[in-house]
Amino acid sequence: MIKDEFSVGEALVGEEPELAHIDLAIGRKNSKIGQAFMDSLAQPRQGHTPILAVIRPNLPVKPSTLILPKVTIRSLEDADKIFGPAQSAVAKAVADVVEEGVIPKEEAESLVIVASVFVHPRGKDYSRIYRYNYGATKLAIKRAMEKFPSIDKVLEEKDKATHGVIGFRMNNLKNPPYLEVALDIPDWRRVEGIIRSLPRSDSLIIEAGTPLIKRYGVEVVQKIRQLRPESVILADLKTLDTGNIEARMAGDATANVVACSGLAPVNTMEKFIEECEKVGALSLIDTLNLSDPKTVLGKLTVKPNIVELHRAIDVEEEEEARWGNIEEIRKVCGDDTLIAVAGGIRTKNAKKALDAGADIIVVGRAITGAKDVAGAARAFLQQMGVEEVDQFRVMTDF
Repeated sequence: MIKDEFSVGEALVGEEPELAHIDLAIGRKNSKIGQAFMDSLAQPRQGHTPILAVIRPNLPVKPSTLILPKVTIRSLEDADKIFGPAQSAVAKAVADVVEEGVIPKEEAESLVIVASVFVHPRGKDYSRIYRYNYGATKLAIKRAMEKFPSIDKVLEEKDKATHGVIGFRMNNLKNPPYLEVALDIPDWRRVEGIIRSLPRSDSLIIEAGTPLIKRYGVEVVQKIRQLRPESVILADLKTLDTGNIEARMAGDATANVVACSGLAPVNTMEKFIEECEKVGALSLIDTLNLSDPKTVLGKLTVKPNIVELHRAIDVEEEEEARWGNIEEIRKVCGDDTLIAVAGGIRTKNAKKALDAGADIIVVGRAITGAKDVAGAARAFLQQMGVEEVDQFRVMTDF
């Protein structure tokens, strides 16, 4: 039963090129959907002429259903696919869901359906076009009537799901711990070899280090992206000025995370953090050479997504050079802030860093300088107790 003004359903069924994608809305005739139904019928767009779903000529279905082609109709062949198998499939699906009780029979007369239907121009097999559109329409209607998905389902799946077209999921670093591999080698040929050797893991972050970016520019991020489109890539700019401009540059180069130096003016860091949010990247403040990170971070009116407690390469072996109190930093920046530690990380102390509260361990030469890059990276992941979250996961619709 439709309790709200309208309900929305979506379904993707089949394989290319006959693949079917249905977007539809169901509502009462006197609702906004009813108005949209009449507006679309009265004012069709060129190449997207709407048609009624009919079981056969002169026998439209109930609820009255309007089919809106997603793809521009450019030929009689395109028109035949819409007026033939697609129209018939949508109509049969609507009739069947009424017969099956998904839409109550007593309500069918008072409802209308507006269905946006995709038929690929390269689709040739009428049987597949029919079957896929029939299945997609039934599923979309069922989802609309059941108000699928729930908000809980959306929140559960948003960081797990892979979109079929782009072929990879966007990782927002919501499931630490993570291993960050710092590529500080200013030699693309060596870097490329290392990237190709790294294991493919949801728990891996690839860092375009400062020396690499200084030699090749921020566009080196795109070169890394071509090799690893699914990976989280960090651009270590160590920004000191013009925070918004540099954050925008890295974001445009497809960096997922951008690093600013904690030595920058407070105003610069705040503009940097705000610009990262605008371009959809996570902001990182690097505390390298900061004597009092807690005080500096406390001055920020907007907090970064990540704070990196960083020992410089030149002092990482010194006994007195420590990462600092991780929990104090987290209290200043908030519980959602990720804490990364860098400098002198080896397999023998990686677990200690995590036990101290780190979410990300940053490793450079211990991996990039290893004879077996893949083996070294896996050794760190094993020490971290990382498992592939979706390795045995079976995707289901409900």
